[in-house]
Amino acid sequence: MRSLRRWTKDTVGLLLVFTIVGLSRVWPPRWMLRRIATSAEVRAEREAAEEKLLTRVREIEAGVPWLRPLDVVIHDECVDVRGAGLFDANPPRRGTMTCAMSAYIIFSTDGDPEDAAAEIHRSFPLPDGLSADGIAESLHWDTDERRVALDVSHNPIWDRVTRRHAEKSVEQLRRENGVLFMWALHQQAYWTVV
Repeated sequence: MRSLRRWTKDTVGLLLVFTIVGLSRVWPPRWMLRRIATSAEVRAEREAAEEKLLTRVREIEAGVPWLRPLDVVIHDECVDVRGAGLFDANPPRRGTMTCAMSAYIIFSTDGDPEDAAAEIHRSFPLPDGLSADGIAESLHWDTDERRVALDVSHNPIWDRVTRRHAEKSVEQLRRENGVLFMWALHQQAYWTVV
C-alpha cells in the first residue's frame, strides 16, 4: 500500500511538472502577443527602428550614385520564438516573441554582376558583422545556383511589408530587368518579450 501511495505521489508530481512545462510553451497566448506587438510602446520602438534603417538606405543610395533601386522593401515582423531550440541540448535564451525589421534594396545593372559587386565594395565597403547602429548588411545577386529572395518568416504573430517603388514581386522585377541584386539590411530585434 505504501509503494502505491508513493507511486501515485511521484506520478502526480511528474504530471504537474509536465503541465507547467507545457503551459510555459503556450503562455502567453498568440492573441496576447499580437496585442503587445501592436501596443503604443512597441510602435514607438518600431518607428525608431524604421528611421534607422531608412537613414542607412539613404546613405547607401547616396554612396553608390549609379544604384537606382527598382524597389526598397521594408519587412517588419514579430515572431513567436518559443519553439526555437526545443530539441537543442543547450537551447538559446530567446524569450517568447521577438520583433525585428529588415530592409531590402533591390536593383539591377547592365554590366557583369561580379564587376558591379566589386565596384560597390570598393566605393562603399560593407561592415564586417554589425554596424554601429546594430544593422547587419549583405549583398547578393542572382546566380545559376541561387536567386535573391526576401527573407520572411511563415506564420508571424504580426507583420508589415512596405514598398517604396512598386507592388511588383521579386520574380516580376527579375523578368522585367534581368539579374537582380539585393542589398539586405537586417536590424537586431527592437523588441523582445521574455
